[in-house]
Amino acid sequence: MAHKYGGPWSEIKLDAVEYYLQCYTKALTWAKMDLWYIDAFAGSGDREAERQVGGIFEGREIETVIETLDGSARRGLKIEPPFKHFIFIEKDPERAAALESVQADWPDAEIQVLRGDANNELLEIIGKAPWTSKSRSRSRGVVFLDPFSMQVDWSTLKALSQTECLDIWYLFNVAAVTRQLAHDLAGVGNKEGMLDRVLSPRWRDLYAMQPENPSGQTDIFASLFDAPQKPATAQRTVSKKQIDQWFEGLLRETFAFVSESLPIMTPHGGHTFSLFLAVANPDPKATELAEKFVRYVNRKYAPKPQASRHRSGR
Repeated sequence: MAHKYGGPWSEIKLDAVEYYLQCYTKALTWAKMDLWYIDAFAGSGDREAERQVGGIFEGREIETVIETLDGSARRGLKIEPPFKHFIFIEKDPERAAALESVQADWPDAEIQVLRGDANNELLEIIGKAPWTSKSRSRSRGVVFLDPFSMQVDWSTLKALSQTECLDIWYLFNVAAVTRQLAHDLAGVGNKEGMLDRVLSPRWRDLYAMQPENPSGQTDIFASLFDAPQKPATAQRTVSKKQIDQWFEGLLRETFAFVSESLPIMTPHGGHTFSLFLAVANPDPKATELAEKFVRYVNRKYAPKPQASRHRSGR
């Protein structure tokens, strides 16, 4: 049974990753690599989406229809040339059962469906061959991390980076993270453990950063005459954009290559997610190839700047 989640932005995210997977298998199949696709939050294999049809151009009343679309698992299975191995991870029992039925549509594909927590399953997978051989092996793979919110542990990302042979696409929920980062450090309270898990303990650095100054100028008079009292506890003054850039920097310290974030916009939340590619393989040939592919992805799927509207003043 398909699950209902997301909106048009979900298709942009999936289209971007699929485009990369297509480039990836073409390049590495030619190099005779043993290719793996690991979808850590695979869902049911399908997803339901609402779409409005009708209207004056179609000559009928507007109505909302529900379509069943391919999820990331089915999209991965349709890539040509194909991956050789597929691992789909899903914690929800009903969705995992639906995911297992996908195997019937690809009887010749080597598919494993794992029921469990994505972090635990990933650590178990990369803790044994072929991943323990790191870049010395002929195995290469792409891991897709598409959590519903903040389910990916920073320790999992670090472990994936140490494989030296996996590319990771990570949908980072920057809006959810920003909501958890109270403006007053003391207000974070019992969320500290969760933020440590998702961002590493270094998230506290965000409370020492300065806000962006669009003009690049200092307000001398404000600093002389209106200097505020020093706050009792550290304050977060950085924006969602700065939090996103900070996390990108954290990834860059850990992986051999990290793309600029691809902003995923939602109708009511604006910039809600950031899609990152993080490459574990330090070989310059691997990082150069990934950088080339992701440049195409970002150029094709980055949100187009909206034209500014000028009012006449009348």
